[in-house]
Amino acid sequence: MKPIYRWMYIFLGTIFLILGIIGVFLPLLPTTPFLLLTSFFYTRGSERINKWFRSTSFYRDYVEGFRKGELTIKQKIKIIISCYICLAISAIFVDHLYMRIVLGCIAIVQAISMFIIKTKKENPEVIIKK
Repeated sequence: MKPIYRWMYIFLGTIFLILGIIGVFLPLLPTTPFLLLTSFFYTRGSERINKWFRSTSFYRDYVEGFRKGELTIKQKIKIIISCYICLAISAIFVDHLYMRIVLGCIAIVQAISMFIIKTKKENPEVIIKK
C-alpha cells in the first residue's frame, strides 16, 4: 500500500476517534458508529495503532459488543433512549406527515434490532470482605 493511503487511513481513523469521544459526552452524537469507523480505518492504516485502539476502554465499552453481536441491557437501554430522544426531537420539528411516518418506522426498526441482538449478562462486581 502506498504511504499516502496509510496516512490518509490513520488521519480518518483519528478524526472518527475524536468524534466518537465527543459522542460519549454529547448524547445526541452517536459514539459507536464513529468508533466502528475508527476501527475500520486503523485496521487499514497501521497494525500498531489498531492494536492500541483495541486495547482502549472506548473500544471495549462501545465496539466490542457490536462486533460480537451482543450487548448488555444497560448498553441497549442507553442506545434506545438516545435514539428515541433524537427521533422525538426530529418528529417535533418536522412539519411533514410522511417524514414523521418515516421516523416512526426508524424507531420500530431500531427497537426490533435491539431485540435481535443478544443480551449479554453483566459481570457482577465481586466485593471481598476482610
